[in-house]
Amino acid sequence: MTTRLNTTISLTEPADLLAAVPHMLGFHPTHSLVVLTLHDLAATPTFGVTLRTDLPCPMRVCAFGEQLVAGPLGRQQAEAIILVVVGEKPNVAACGDACAGRCRDSSTADGGDTGPPHVDLIEVVSDAFHRAGVVTAHALWVPEIRAGAEWACYADPDCSGVVADPKGSTVAAAMAAAGAVTFGSREELRALVAPESAETVSRWSAKLDLLTEERDDGYDPGKVARDLRAVFAAIQRVGTGAALTEDDLLRVLLAVSDTRVRDIALGTALGDTARAAEELWLTLVRKAPDPEMPEVAALLAFSAYLRGEGALAGAALERIERARPDHRLGLLLQQAIEAGISPADLAVIARDAAEDARIMLEEDGAW
Repeated sequence: MTTRLNTTISLTEPADLLAAVPHMLGFHPTHSLVVLTLHDLAATPTFGVTLRTDLPCPMRVCAFGEQLVAGPLGRQQAEAIILVVVGEKPNVAACGDACAGRCRDSSTADGGDTGPPHVDLIEVVSDAFHRAGVVTAHALWVPEIRAGAEWACYADPDCSGVVADPKGSTVAAAMAAAGAVTFGSREELRALVAPESAETVSRWSAKLDLLTEERDDGYDPGKVARDLRAVFAAIQRVGTGAALTEDDLLRVLLAVSDTRVRDIALGTALGDTARAAEELWLTLVRKAPDPEMPEVAALLAFSAYLRGEGALAGAALERIERARPDHRLGLLLQQAIEAGISPADLAVIARDAAEDARIMLEEDGAW
C-alpha cells in the first residue's frame, strides 16, 4: 500500500519509526513482517510503499525472500528497505499439516538466545533484496507495537529501546488532522466493511427484487441518465450532511449495478466529492446483498486506494473475492495493487474508463 500521509514528517529514531508503522499501514500489525521502501538516498531519503505480510511458516522461510522480490516490492525501484518484524512466536498456523510438530522457534540462526527472534527470516529477506540491488538500511524487531514495548535491532546488540506512544506520535497527529483512521487491528478494519446484519441484507434483497422487476419494462434510453443523476444527487446530499432514506440508498445500489454507471462513478474519487462518495459506498457495502455488493465494494476499494488507504481497499476487495471471485473490476484492481501501480497512475486508468463509458452512452443515445 502507499503511504497514507502527504505531509512531510521526519523520522530519524527507530522508536519513532515503529510508532509510525500502524499509521502508515492503517492498522496495528501483529505477527507480521513489515517492509518499508526507501528512495532518493543521495538526497533526502523518502518512504515509498509500506507492505505488511504474515510471518511465513518456519519451514518455508527459504523461499520467502524471493517471493517478496518477485511481488509488488520488486517493481518499486527502491534503493533500500527497512524491515520490521512484529511478533515473537513462529507462524506455525501458516504451515498447515506440513508442520506436524516439527516447527520450532528460530530465535537466532544457531538456536541460541542471543538476539531477537526470526533472525533467519531477516537474513533470507535481506539476501534476496541484496541480490536484486536493494540494500537493507535497518532491520528491527518488536513483540507488539504499543507504548513502552521493548524493541531491538538485528544488526547491533547495543541498538535497542522502547517504542514511543503510537497515539502521541507526530504521524498520528498528522493522520488525525487529515481525517485518516488507524484501526486497532486488521480484524477491526474487516469489520468496517462486513455486512451490517442478516436482517438488513435479507430485507434489502427482497426490495431489490421488487425494484428490478419494476425497472425491467423494456428498453428505456433515459434510464442510465436518470441513474447517474440519482447517484450524483445522493453523493451531494451525503456531502452536505443530509440523510438518505433506505429507498434512496437502494436506488443508488441498483444504479451502480449497471457497469456503465459504475465506471462513470469511479470518477467521483478524483474530485471534491470524493469523501462523500466513499462514505456512500461504505454504507452500501455494509447493507448490500452479495449479488449487488461487488460493484460498490469496487468503488470503495478504488476510492480508498487513491487516498493511500491500501488496507481499506484490500478489505473491500476481500469481500468481492468471497462473493464473486471472477468479478472483473475487482480482479483488475487487485492486480493493479499487487503490481504496485501508484494511485496517480490508477487515477488515469479510471478517467479513461469513465470516458469510455460516456462515449458508449453517447453512441446509444443515453447520455
